[in-house]
Amino acid sequence: MYNSVMKKLQLCTVIVLLGAIQLAAITISPLPYGINVHLAQNETLAKVKAAGIAWIRIDVNWSVIEPSKGKFNYSEVDRVVNYATSNGLSIYASIGFTPGWANGKKGSTYPATNVADWKNFVSRTIARYKSKIKYWGMWNEPNLKIFFALGKDKFVQQILLPAAQTIRGADPAAFIVGPELSHKTEAGTEWYFWMKYILDNAGNYFDIISHHIYEDHGVYYMYELLEEGDKFIPAVKTIIQESGQENKPFWITEAGWNTSKYSEIMQSNRYLDMLHTRARKNYPQKVFFYAIIDDPNPAVLPWGILRKTLEPKPAYNTYKDYIAGLIPDPGDPDEGKISNKCYAEQTVSNGAPAAQNPALQKMRQTSDFLRGYSVSAQKTVDMYYDLNEEFLKIALADSRVFKLGRGILEEALTLLSENGWIDMNQPLPEALYRKTKDLVGILKTEYLDTPLAPLALLVDKNLAMISKMAPHDLLEFYLKEDIQKFKKIR
Repeated sequence: MYNSVMKKLQLCTVIVLLGAIQLAAITISPLPYGINVHLAQNETLAKVKAAGIAWIRIDVNWSVIEPSKGKFNYSEVDRVVNYATSNGLSIYASIGFTPGWANGKKGSTYPATNVADWKNFVSRTIARYKSKIKYWGMWNEPNLKIFFALGKDKFVQQILLPAAQTIRGADPAAFIVGPELSHKTEAGTEWYFWMKYILDNAGNYFDIISHHIYEDHGVYYMYELLEEGDKFIPAVKTIIQESGQENKPFWITEAGWNTSKYSEIMQSNRYLDMLHTRARKNYPQKVFFYAIIDDPNPAVLPWGILRKTLEPKPAYNTYKDYIAGLIPDPGDPDEGKISNKCYAEQTVSNGAPAAQNPALQKMRQTSDFLRGYSVSAQKTVDMYYDLNEEFLKIALADSRVFKLGRGILEEALTLLSENGWIDMNQPLPEALYRKTKDLVGILKTEYLDTPLAPLALLVDKNLAMISKMAPHDLLEFYLKEDIQKFKKIR
């Protein structure tokens, strides 16, 4: 647990460091509420904003944007992105589908004949929106033939890996989300074979694991499929764990109930069940319901929570009222109010609350211990919590910062679990020092125009010395001076 101190200072000085960074022209919400909007009209997007829904999932279709080689039309995507950024909506964009010129007119579900054409489109798109979109998915439900015509090996080699590598090059701070599979089990579409293969062969590229799941039997059974599986089919959690990806955030990016098969009241009830269950479990970290509005094509089932006329169905009002706090869950009314949680609780073990994580409980105990240890230690802890929200902003907008911060936390929490308390005479572990150094390096080179730049430079200058000091000396002597310097430069 001495690493909690070092981590606390670590994450405290580092967190203080990250703290008040403001990102212009981009909103990244930590809230879990999302909806699929495709490229909805502005009047529809206004309804999303009015409901308090934080996130939208949009389509960026290559086949539409570049119908002829070299001739691009991003106007509709631009419109939606500009509306979202002007109105504080966070964006998750799904990119995919091939134009006929790129694959011999085989159809949009086949990959490009020349993978360089696909990579060029991805690179151009990421560069165009990198200041406004930080979360990207590739393709939609590739295990279904109606969306991807070939097998999982072709998907990984010709779609996923080229796009992921291109995104990393075009915007190292972007988050890659996937694999966006449909929870189907019919021959050839088995989500569990696809997910295991994709995560085993390309899982390291994902920052967030996502899944689509529609369940007729209700939310309770949906969570059984996610967490426990059944006699013949493994749980989604099991496949993720077997592939070594269990410590990454998990999102459901499609779930819903259409009002052709279900009454509008039942749709509303299912939304509320899902919202309550997600809050109690704090899992998944985000849910994007499908969809905001009924499709104008009468042949498409009415999945929307708005009718074609923009008139709200009961589910829309339920979602809106829930987000506004008007429908508290009597089982645990404060669950999901993330403002009361520290960064560790929001990012480690898929956001598990402290009550469900012994290591997080020990971190809370460490905080209490430090508050009583010395004035410098108390101020350090106070800075950690005071700047928690601002730290989260930068971490949610930069995948490198998110991963480094999460790595620091996970190592510290592991050591907390193993050691149980603080050794005040041991210096900072080498692994934590390296991650802190990398994190500070990003801040001092890429965030020089922020209020934290002077502190980033100060920590960078003294980090080697800090790493050799025992927590006792660091808290009693060095941090006392450092806190005063930080107050002056603020």
